[in-house]
Amino acid sequence: MKKTFASLLLAAVLAPGVATASQDSGVAGAFLRFGSSARTLALGNAMTGIADDAAAAYWNPAGYARLRTMELTVMGASLFEDTEYTYFTLGIPTERWGSFAMSGAYMTSGGFERATLYEDLSETFNETAGLFGLSYARAHGRWTWGATLKSVNHAVAGATGGSIGADLGVYLRPHRSLGLGVSVQNAIAPEIVLDEEPDRFARTLRMGTSLHFFRNRFVVLNEIVKTELMDLDFRSGAEFWPDRAFGLRAGFDTVREQSSAGASFRYQNWQIDYAYLNHTLGGTNVLSATVRFGVPYGVKLHRNRGLFSPSGSDHDVDFGIATAVQGRIENWRLEIIDHEGNTVRTFAGNGAPPEEVSWSGQDDAGRLVGDGDYRIKVSVLDDMGEEWEFDTNVQILGFRERTRKPIRIEISGSGDDEGGRRP
Repeated sequence: MKKTFASLLLAAVLAPGVATASQDSGVAGAFLRFGSSARTLALGNAMTGIADDAAAAYWNPAGYARLRTMELTVMGASLFEDTEYTYFTLGIPTERWGSFAMSGAYMTSGGFERATLYEDLSETFNETAGLFGLSYARAHGRWTWGATLKSVNHAVAGATGGSIGADLGVYLRPHRSLGLGVSVQNAIAPEIVLDEEPDRFARTLRMGTSLHFFRNRFVVLNEIVKTELMDLDFRSGAEFWPDRAFGLRAGFDTVREQSSAGASFRYQNWQIDYAYLNHTLGGTNVLSATVRFGVPYGVKLHRNRGLFSPSGSDHDVDFGIATAVQGRIENWRLEIIDHEGNTVRTFAGNGAPPEEVSWSGQDDAGRLVGDGDYRIKVSVLDDMGEEWEFDTNVQILGFRERTRKPIRIEISGSGDDEGGRRP
């Protein structure tokens, strides 16, 4: 069979990130430049300078060393002309041995018309491409490095081929407000033979920065990308978290003239990301899901009971504090807040928090608080200026027979009054 126009057709329909033939036509491995999550797509894939989650580490494997806890991300996208794209990554950080990860991408597209250089054959064929990668990354203070060894395969109209390649990356956080990243995708470039001549995957150099403001709630990303056989590409993005549970994003890719926007929703260990891509072929909606195990927000609070009575046998409640941050914890704070929003008791200190804090129902002045529901909020501040929070609640019953106010005592031989407290 003579060569078909599969490469040209695939480049045109593969993805918004591979939108025009002038950019990716005939370049092997183009499907690997689509994206790894709705978050990265919404930020214009300008992720090399931040790489702070498992999906973002796809663009810079050094980012796997920045994971605080094990996390899994899965994305599926329906593109043009019956093209489907799926991506997943699982990152596993360890305390002693660095971080490990596995990832995979799969693209399938059907309904291509078979043709020779001279005539249409009135037949159709499918095209598939896939990747499976194993990554390792390690942190050394404020800089990290990582590598991904990947196996890629490609099948067109019954012809199949596979090869091995590798990506490399480094990341540096010289200051809490600045992040720097450099990566080389296809540093060892796979070569796949489908017909007679091998198709070598294009090598890509990425250099990115991240600027962090308001304790990392607002981040601005900029990145320069140079891929073989393609023009120099400038990408940018911005992310804002007005609340721990909700985030907003926007991005732009200059070469592809593609703008993007998106949002995140967090609930407990889950994060759902959405992206809308506006490009020359129209608009595309993408969803991805991330689940984090262990301590998803940098700090987590456990209570040994949700209801207690200082006047009964169970006269206090214990709060276990677990942390998972990169770097050093500068200070911590645990606040007990009543139903009116007033802080009645505060525990705080420098450095890492204790593993457990006990509360016996007293306020900062040593007086017993009233019956009701209380919110317990713990926060830690790391040396990168990021504040992590977690809260739970407890209910108090059993003070109806107790004295809550200081007792005025008359001191013999003196006209002064002293305030006494009942424990």
